[in-house]
Amino acid sequence: MTELAYMVRENWGQDGTAMVPQSTIIRDWLGESPYLFAVVDTKEFTPDERGVDFEAAKFIAPDPTTRKAFNIAELATLIRNNEVINHPVMVLHPRDQRSLETIREAVESKSVSRLCVLVWSPHDIVRTWLDARGALNLHTGKAMTGPHPLMIEASKMMIGHQYNGLSSGQGKDAVIQLLRAFTAEGYPLDADAWLRAYFAAGGEFHHADSIEKFVKEMKAGTKHRVKQSYVDNIFEIIEQRVVSGA
Repeated sequence: MTELAYMVRENWGQDGTAMVPQSTIIRDWLGESPYLFAVVDTKEFTPDERGVDFEAAKFIAPDPTTRKAFNIAELATLIRNNEVINHPVMVLHPRDQRSLETIREAVESKSVSRLCVLVWSPHDIVRTWLDARGALNLHTGKAMTGPHPLMIEASKMMIGHQYNGLSSGQGKDAVIQLLRAFTAEGYPLDADAWLRAYFAAGGEFHHADSIEKFVKEMKAGTKHRVKQSYVDNIFEIIEQRVVSGA
């Protein structure tokens, strides 16, 4: 299992006052050099006013001889070749879906032993994924409590429909009905909580926006038309399944 950690950029920088001590915390977690930095595009890993990745790397690894940068996309080669990086990797500001999927697949396939992410915004979905995977928040020194087991089980059922997508058809039917069943039992329509459960169950970034969209629409009062996919007591069935360990 890949050991995960992260720090949100605003906690790292704190208006330009904390980069040095916060970088020390990150460096201590990473351990000995060399420091491997995975970035979206190494062509933009430059020391100019737009080089935010380079800026972060400079603080985390002050000695330039200890830094090695590569594209996040290169992790896909490890996955294909069934190889493992047995050295910590520091991912800087991943935001595009392709990069996020590559990171997720690398972790799922155990192609990296330890991985730390500098998250661009506290609201970025990669943070939700990291929290769902039990990543250590290096700013607080704690990991978030895991999602509710029943929600994870329901999310696995949603994932069973990913092959056709979750935005329409049977995928939409499943998601909406499961959300309704849990809401009827007092579970809040909380997009972040459901996304953490979905990611903990192994969900992909490609479909996360559909779940988030439906949760927010339902919370706003939207009445979705769906075909019946599950029996009326589906919540009780999920509960019994989890309790029995089936």
